[in-house]
Amino acid sequence: MNDLNLRVAALRLCAHPKRFAELRDAVVKLPKKYASAPSEFVRQFANATTSSAQVAVVRELFYLRPNDCLLVERFLADLLFASPLKHPVRNQLTKLFSDNGLAKSTNDVVHGHTKESLKKALHRALVEMTAIEVIAISNQKEATTNARINDVVVSASTCLQNFNYGRAVLADSLSVVLPLLPMSLERYWQELRCVSGPRSVHHPKTNQSLVSCSDTSAALSPTRRNEMYLYIQNSLRLMVSLLSEWCDRLRDTHYADKMQRAETLAYQVARDGDTPWDVRSIAGLLVGHLARQKGAFTPYLTNCTEPDPDLHELPIQTAALLVLMPRDYHQKLPQALTILENILNVVQREGNVSNLLVYISKHLFTYSKSLTYVHTDYVRKILPLLQKFAMQHISSSTDTVRHMSSGLFRQVLQHGRITQQKDLFQAVYTQFEERTASLSTICLAMEQLVQVIGHAEPQEKCPSLFYEIFPKYLGHEDCVDSLFKVMMTAAYKKLDFEEWHALWFSELNSALHDSYRPRPAVEQLLTDAVKMEPKAMLFMLMSDSDLPLSSKLVAVLSVRQLADRRLKIFHKLKDEVKDALLGLDDHTRLLALRLVVETPRPSDHVTPDEGQAIEMYLKNNANNPSAHLRQLGYGLFQKVLRRLHLSLVENKKRPTEVGQSQYALLIRIMTLLARNLFRTSNYGRRWLSLHLLRDCVNICDELNLVNWRAQLPAETAGNLEFCLGDSYEGNKRLAAGLLEKVQERTDLCPSDIMNMLMSLRPPDSVTGAYQLQVYCRVRYTNKGFPHPVPREPNNMRPTELHPRTYKALQLCLQHLYIGLALARRDLAEASKVNPMYGVLFASRHLLQQLSLRELAREPVWRLYIQQLVEVCLDISDAVLPVVSSVSPEGLLPETLDQEMDQNLAAVLQKRAAGECLVDVPASPQMVLLCCWRSIKEVSLILGELAQQAPLEDELTGAAEEEEHFLISRKNLDLIGEMFLLLLAETKHRGAFEQAYVGFTLLCRRLWHSDAVRLNQLPAQWVKEAMDMVEGKQPPPPAGTSQDEVAPRKLCSTRRSAGMPFMLQALICTELKLGTHATLHCCMQRLLQVCERKENGRDEEGLAARSHALNILRALFRCSDLADLCTEFVSRGIRCAFDSLLVDEWGEKNSATLLLSALTIRVFGVERPRLDSGELHVRNRMTGRIFFTRYPELYDYFYEVLRREAEQMETGEGGEKRGQSVQLEAMLVMLSRLYPSSFEGAESSLNLCDFVPFLLTICSSNDLMTRERAALVVSNLITEDQAVEEMTRIVFDLKALEVRLANEETFVFKANHYHGQLLLLLKLYNMVRWSHPEVARIQMFHMAQLAAPILAQDICVFGALLDVMVAHLQDLRQQDQFNMKTMKQLVMVSELDAADIFRRCAEHGISMRFFQLYGLHLRRLRGNVDGIIGNLETLSGDAGGDSPATALKVELWLYILISYAHDEDITLITETDLDNFNFNSDISEYFDSFDYGMKLQIGKRLHRSQAVRSCVLQMLEARNWSLEMVGQLTALRSLLYEPEADLKTMIVRCQETTLLAPQHPGLVFGLKRLMQQQSEALGAAEWMPVLEYALELVDPGQPVFLRQQAFELCAMLIRRWPKDKPRFGSDMEVIGRFSRLMILLLVDEAEWLRNEASQMAAGVTGGVSNILPHIQILYFLQTILRSLEVPRDDSDSLIRLFHLIIEPFQIFKEEVAKVSEGDEEHDVEVFDKQENNQYSE
Repeated sequence: MNDLNLRVAALRLCAHPKRFAELRDAVVKLPKKYASAPSEFVRQFANATTSSAQVAVVRELFYLRPNDCLLVERFLADLLFASPLKHPVRNQLTKLFSDNGLAKSTNDVVHGHTKESLKKALHRALVEMTAIEVIAISNQKEATTNARINDVVVSASTCLQNFNYGRAVLADSLSVVLPLLPMSLERYWQELRCVSGPRSVHHPKTNQSLVSCSDTSAALSPTRRNEMYLYIQNSLRLMVSLLSEWCDRLRDTHYADKMQRAETLAYQVARDGDTPWDVRSIAGLLVGHLARQKGAFTPYLTNCTEPDPDLHELPIQTAALLVLMPRDYHQKLPQALTILENILNVVQREGNVSNLLVYISKHLFTYSKSLTYVHTDYVRKILPLLQKFAMQHISSSTDTVRHMSSGLFRQVLQHGRITQQKDLFQAVYTQFEERTASLSTICLAMEQLVQVIGHAEPQEKCPSLFYEIFPKYLGHEDCVDSLFKVMMTAAYKKLDFEEWHALWFSELNSALHDSYRPRPAVEQLLTDAVKMEPKAMLFMLMSDSDLPLSSKLVAVLSVRQLADRRLKIFHKLKDEVKDALLGLDDHTRLLALRLVVETPRPSDHVTPDEGQAIEMYLKNNANNPSAHLRQLGYGLFQKVLRRLHLSLVENKKRPTEVGQSQYALLIRIMTLLARNLFRTSNYGRRWLSLHLLRDCVNICDELNLVNWRAQLPAETAGNLEFCLGDSYEGNKRLAAGLLEKVQERTDLCPSDIMNMLMSLRPPDSVTGAYQLQVYCRVRYTNKGFPHPVPREPNNMRPTELHPRTYKALQLCLQHLYIGLALARRDLAEASKVNPMYGVLFASRHLLQQLSLRELAREPVWRLYIQQLVEVCLDISDAVLPVVSSVSPEGLLPETLDQEMDQNLAAVLQKRAAGECLVDVPASPQMVLLCCWRSIKEVSLILGELAQQAPLEDELTGAAEEEEHFLISRKNLDLIGEMFLLLLAETKHRGAFEQAYVGFTLLCRRLWHSDAVRLNQLPAQWVKEAMDMVEGKQPPPPAGTSQDEVAPRKLCSTRRSAGMPFMLQALICTELKLGTHATLHCCMQRLLQVCERKENGRDEEGLAARSHALNILRALFRCSDLADLCTEFVSRGIRCAFDSLLVDEWGEKNSATLLLSALTIRVFGVERPRLDSGELHVRNRMTGRIFFTRYPELYDYFYEVLRREAEQMETGEGGEKRGQSVQLEAMLVMLSRLYPSSFEGAESSLNLCDFVPFLLTICSSNDLMTRERAALVVSNLITEDQAVEEMTRIVFDLKALEVRLANEETFVFKANHYHGQLLLLLKLYNMVRWSHPEVARIQMFHMAQLAAPILAQDICVFGALLDVMVAHLQDLRQQDQFNMKTMKQLVMVSELDAADIFRRCAEHGISMRFFQLYGLHLRRLRGNVDGIIGNLETLSGDAGGDSPATALKVELWLYILISYAHDEDITLITETDLDNFNFNSDISEYFDSFDYGMKLQIGKRLHRSQAVRSCVLQMLEARNWSLEMVGQLTALRSLLYEPEADLKTMIVRCQETTLLAPQHPGLVFGLKRLMQQQSEALGAAEWMPVLEYALELVDPGQPVFLRQQAFELCAMLIRRWPKDKPRFGSDMEVIGRFSRLMILLLVDEAEWLRNEASQMAAGVTGGVSNILPHIQILYFLQTILRSLEVPRDDSDSLIRLFHLIIEPFQIFKEEVAKVSEGDEEHDVEVFDKQENNQYSE
């Protein structure tokens, strides 16, 4: 609500809400008259620097200045009226100028103020402020502005808002304030009318014209015009308020002239069609109040009763109803009824205008509330009219209309209950029973009625509620659910529980038992019912054995009153809960777990049954691949561990048997978690097990539980060590932390760890770092460091802090020195034999485990950190030439070995020391990997040290004397320079992104530092960076000249490389200080650079603008700056658009990227588009919201569109004027806007103002621009406007036909007419056949024009036929056309097809439009024989991979798949249609037939010999694309083939030359023959079918093919009971069948796994609704029991075992040496993701 108040206040001041909020927080400027005032208290206020300080000064002045009482009162009164609306200072002053303010005192000082003196001061300030503006307006020599006048009006109007003193002062100042209002109105209106020319709107009585203006040269911008309307609104509103308050006083003749002028203005504003409705509404109110004030109310009402066809009088008429007083109805009721009827007639006539409907609904709702005090006899005649309007619009698609109509309807019903108008209620009942309105309308109306009169009467009058509405729609329709809830709640308040339960709960119960009904909605209603009567309802729920468990659990868990009975409920549902924990339904499974773990008290013990259920869930659900379910499950398990933790705490205090059982349960859980970490476990199982095991271990450590390590299984440490090699670093981190706690001794070897750190594979080096962490932090080690171990310097004592970590770091440092020396000599050689990034990562990782402030106390650690910093800086210098190269991806520094033809596998997989890799050549990729990852680790090491280590500049006192710092002043400066150099010159993205991370850490430390020198460094760097962007070189260091310093050049490519990251780090790290000065400074300078355009070619300016645009892109993309950058969005968009006009593509590219970032910032992250191709609604915005946020853009867009339209009309740029990149980008942004229902109501910034320019742009020479413009026009206009525009286009086309026939020299503008046809198509898609007569006229004229246009241009002809096809595909019969039109349509289809195809091929466009036109026309004209004949004639062209052939094959395939699906839904499913990705025009064509026609066409086509011979001929050609091959194969399988048999199809499936797209078609044929010739499926056929299914079920195959394998398996299973005796001892068949089933049960697609689980239950005869991996066990047990082999035949069982586990085996081959020239061996540098993330 506060935000809403701010917005309203902002609109009154014509300010943006956000800027207005900032204005409220800014300091109040001193009034000009006090600028040179000598008073000390004035200076005291002027010296306050914040708004809060000003508030404190104001209070002090008011209460503690008794000697300057009079002067202070005057100053504070002036200050009150000068303060912005809602400002804290103004609010404080309003409180002080009140009785409460006078009653208070401070420090017992008598303030000396009185009520009269305060009013006098306010009166003086108000009169003076108003008089100045009156004089300024009267005397044109005095300068004032419209904004200043508006501020005075708004400030004066606040006297009426909870300000008693102000109200009294305003009453005494009417003689001064009132003249300002008509004068300001005249000034505003004159400025508006001078722009648009004089208006012939006159006063109805005086016939006076307000202004006479002929100067139309100076045009107001749209935003300025909108401001003027808001100024007028504020003045009118104050005028209405004054008349409402002091109408009698204003009857004085002294005010007559002013009232007359105001009335004249009000009439003109109210009748002006360009003025927003809200302004016209207030003007109408003013007219009504003035009529009553001057005693002319009766003739005023008489004039209002006149019909108003042009809507000019509508604001005056609606206002007439609002100014009526209860006493007026005795004589004025007929006029009121007439006015109301006229308004409703307007609604009937103009109901499609959304802003008009919003306006009227708001007024009628307000009017309905005014009827409260009107006599009931008069109200009875008014209510039916209001009810009619409300019922028509209660379900409107416009939110405001719907809400207003709903409120209006409820008001009418409340008045009807008071007046005893039963006919109002009966109208609702009749509409409900007769279904004369939509379901949502009648339900919403009934809902309001129930809330007014209760449930009993509606239930009695509308029997269809319980025999049709609720049984049919409950759970399906939100409106029905809402009605049900309202009636159920109302009935509960009136009925006994038994009666209420028998009626309402029985309805819910039947809905819950309906498996086809959406359960969540019904369960929510059940929850509401249980909350009304928890205990009784719970008994009913528990006693119903047929009620789904999820429904019971939802009800139980949602009611807090049932928490105490949780255990009883659990025991009663124990068996069902355990089944649910293993069930397929995720929702029910989590509900069951919630019932087990959630208790009213977290200290409740875990019972044995609960523990068993918890272990069951953990064992069988830990491998769920869904991250969402995994997180929910982890949250519930944390509640379990919390209960165990509190129970064990209590047990330590008072040991009990229950406490011991809790400990035993904890150990069992830990054992289960440790065993869950087996080597083939999937990511979900590892993630959940590691997190829960960490929590359990923390409990054991915190409580010092005895001997818990010994009770863990023996494989715990081994499993955790294996997890150190996990692909996910988060799992590595958890495993390392656990290893430190669960084992006291480790077998890890430092030498092996160092070999891992020296590996070229980054995952191996990360694993080595975590192994080194475990080695350093575990209590005991079995293997020591290699000799010689680095020692401390002789003059230093050995470290007492973390000695083992120190030795490890020294060992790493030693390797860094060696690597650095080699890199300086030969970087390429160093990158392969001694890559340093692994050792650097290990050093950083170990330092992260230590407290750097503690290390600063020991000299050896200080020396180590100094050495580490120095070596990191040297490494950065060594690798910088590579990452700063123009092309770092292909750079290979000079090396002794430049041979590039040897295999690098040994380098990539070898984890031994680097000396064995000397003979292997280096590659550019290897060098780059080493260099950029070294830069990454160096940046992170130095950044983290700079953030956490003690700095020399920050030390004070004893710490400074003892030099307890780790980073010296010199090193810190070097670190800063290194980061600046990296971010300015690095070209590799990975390198400068990580440098940005490190630089961010450094900047954060410096911004927050108390040391002045350090705190000033970021600001200095910002200045230098901005100077570099502008092309200025930073000043040289002290003691050097500019010539001695190499100029620092920014990267002109790669989006300015690291420069945007540098400024982003400097800006974002300042935010934590609470200041945004750096951001505002940078944004202003960057925008100024972008806005600075110079004539001619300016290389420096071009580079500066490109860099500025790239930096702005980074800042606008930054989420930390999202809200702070909003005020710069408008300028940013303008800069981006302006830069698209330049000739240099570098700047254009940067501008395009900036525009993309701004689009995301404004409209949100791109969401998936709708099926129709339209943008997601979250990525769109109403024009009202967009231009309210960014009002400056309206003028800009308007001007650009106007300029482009004028250039196109005048032909500027020549006939070949091509694409305007700026215009294209603007159209893309405009396509995301759509009109608001408030368009034209609150603001004059209407999207429809762009439409005239866009209509011209539709004729652009660029095709993309034409298409975009047509799309934008269709988005911005209403349906009625679309019909008008379509009619205009058709008339233009008719004129074109005449000119083509009669004018030989006529120049055909192809682009113009192509754009008009594109627009016509977009507009038709809006209206369809809602206006049949318009559509028929269009079709006739387009058919007449087809041949002449074809002679002129094939592209325009294609666009014309696209429109005609769109018309035809919406028709089901030809009765919409007369014979003349049909004849013209047939003539179009008889045009020379060969010529059309040839010309389409020449122009590179598809000829599908002509084929589709013929198909649709024959569909409307012919019977089944004719349609089939037409389809078969398509088979004549069997050669050439042409679009015509593609359409033919695609159409045949779609028809046959649809036919097969209708014939047998189990054979062909909806996914088969989706797999082939048919074009929408194909599906729309066939779907236009009715169901019976589809079956006939499909059947005839299925048996067509012509189609079959054509398909076979095409298959033999073998010159098709892969997509066509797949479609032809599927076609052959779907056509009738009498000679086909199962064995032949199996042979075709076994061909080794099969292509992947052929599998779907082969599966179709195989499934059909297996179904038709099931008796031929013998033992010999089982094996090849299984082999083929196993090929399809491979995890690398698409999910569609894996589903086909499932369907093949399902067909085999149906024969399993019959064929099982044949295979009792055939291990090959049984093994492959089992493997196929298990592969399906572990498939990555969850829905496929679940389907396979239910299918496997058909083999086992067990429960089908259980998790797939549990079903595997039951399935294998069933298979083993069915084997007919002797028990001692171990060979057969072993063979069966190997057949089953073959795809699950893990082969580990340790390759000691890879022979030279072995090019087939491929080792990945990074770990690959498995195809199946679920299988274990």
